[in-house]
Amino acid sequence: MRTFLLIFLIMFSSATIQAQEVNEMDDDKVYRFVQKKAEPKQGMSKFLQAFTGQFNSLVIPPKFDEISFKLKFVIEKNGTLSNIEIEENEHAYAYVEEIVRVLKLMPAWQPAENKGKIVRSVHVIPVKLRFPLRSVDKALLDKAILERTVSTEYFEFECNCKLINSNTNQYNKVKEFAYNTADNNVFYSINLKEILLSNTANHFDLIKADAEKQKATINEVDYKTHKALESNFVVNGSESVFYNNVLYFIAGNYLITITVISTNEQISKFNFADLKQTFKLKL
Repeated sequence: MRTFLLIFLIMFSSATIQAQEVNEMDDDKVYRFVQKKAEPKQGMSKFLQAFTGQFNSLVIPPKFDEISFKLKFVIEKNGTLSNIEIEENEHAYAYVEEIVRVLKLMPAWQPAENKGKIVRSVHVIPVKLRFPLRSVDKALLDKAILERTVSTEYFEFECNCKLINSNTNQYNKVKEFAYNTADNNVFYSINLKEILLSNTANHFDLIKADAEKQKATINEVDYKTHKALESNFVVNGSESVFYNNVLYFIAGNYLITITVISTNEQISKFNFADLKQTFKLKL
């Protein structure tokens, strides 16, 4: 999106020129200090403009007008970017995939040199993104922005929705809660399944297997203090397409599944990111 301001505060990890002691035969060594640092071939200004043009700000939850993080990556010998990591931001799960996607589209850099040889090098860049304006369907977004707190004895989260169903399946030991927005534009499902902690790995394996059968995208992520799985897939209904975003994680003796569904892809992503941010367990 081109309707937001992008500010990059760049501090390369070396203020002085020096070389690490390294085995000359080790061609895969990644240098932190080099005699000639890597840089974008088209210059940093145009590199940032290209990043701005490709970055989709709609993946950022509407509550965030500004985000900051540290971007770490390796400049390969051919100038491509690899080993991309996002550091020092607990909310990075909401947009890390978009940052990685855009960086992989960027033109190759001029690689670093050390002792007359082209080498791999690492960079750490503090980044700040600001979003004063966004090109979205404002009327539709206003209806879906999360405004109030939904609370049960097990959890709470911010939502402008109402409870449409809740039940406990004693046989499967599952507690199910379903919510909907007043205009039926967004559907939320939160399930808590009691499990044996000794079988946690098996539960994640089953989830991955089911995702593969559904041809769904699934990734391992860090959700707050939990190891989690995140999945997204599309269901083609008879009249509409439904965009599903799902988070699975284990807390206490529960496997928790959070699902957000909407016929609008932007709204589904917005509300899923915001729900993950505001969701709090009471276990």
